[in-house]
Amino acid sequence: ADRIKEADCSTGFILDGFPRTLAQAEALDAMLAASGENVSLVMAFEVDPAVLEERVCGRWIHKASGRSFHVKYAPPKSMKLGPDGTPLPETMTDDETAEALIQRPDDTAEALEKRLDAYHKETLP
Repeated sequence: ADRIKEADCSTGFILDGFPRTLAQAEALDAMLAASGENVSLVMAFEVDPAVLEERVCGRWIHKASGRSFHVKYAPPKSMKLGPDGTPLPETMTDDETAEALIQRPDDTAEALEKRLDAYHKETLP
């Protein structure tokens, strides 16, 4: 709540992925109303679930620095593919440090399916 009071938010701000539930939306409305503000625009993007899966499951990060890689859009220089066309995890290393990259536990097809189910049940306008 304090962040949106900073000077760089004085003419507006973007909330990405929030609110996710009706209760969060109601709390946001109440918080903004207390300062005479309100939500002026909501944008919802409809994306094919297969595209979401490709984007989410292809992400790899260097934990120490936060650098982000993607097997299709920004692969690390070290990436090698296995016979099935998927990256070999042992070859996924950071371009600058050569340290191992990781995939977040929620960057899986199973986790994405759960997130999409929750979105359709709890968030979808």
